[in-house]
Amino acid sequence: MLINQEIKKSYVRLFLLLCIGFLYHSHALSLYGDGGADSVRNSLSKHLKESKNKELRAEQLINQTITYYLYISDFAESFIEIPTSNVSPDSPTIGSTYLAGRSAVYDQDNNKVGTCSASFLCMQNADGIYTDISNYFSVDSGLIVTWFTPTTLINLELDSIINSMVTECMVVASTNVGFNPFYGQTFSLIVSSDDEKIYFEFTRTGTIF
Repeated sequence: MLINQEIKKSYVRLFLLLCIGFLYHSHALSLYGDGGADSVRNSLSKHLKESKNKELRAEQLINQTITYYLYISDFAESFIEIPTSNVSPDSPTIGSTYLAGRSAVYDQDNNKVGTCSASFLCMQNADGIYTDISNYFSVDSGLIVTWFTPTTLINLELDSIINSMVTECMVVASTNVGFNPFYGQTFSLIVSSDDEKIYFEFTRTGTIF
């Protein structure tokens, strides 16, 4: 009797599995037509691949130094200017400009993977030109960091202002928006430049969470 009961249970399980498969296939056809099942499978495969790519980029950043870059020309073309003026008629400020821009960020394989934006507040007095730079950096791996760069300039030319982003600092992934496996972790950041690009070299420091 026990054997017969187990056989009946097996048939019931098989019947339920067949019903689920039929309902899944019918639902796919009703949504997408004859190619519905293939469309669903392709969509699932695409999401799985994207997830694996994000995990790979995250693993790369955890285990080694990784460098991103942006094109200076793209950054410069995006610039907007916010008007500035002296508040006091006796102000020691003899010149000022406030600019902001953003650009796509690329990885070492030349793939577009994120965005960098920055604003530049430049003030000139008798002692020289002082610049306050606020930076925001976000890539598809989930890494989101911000940092400030105080620096001095030779002049207020656009190239001089953009290249003032060059710095070395410690940054913390302190913004938790969406997928951010690096939240709370610290990185050594080196920002450098050449005639064409700004480079961002991240190296994780401290303990991996």
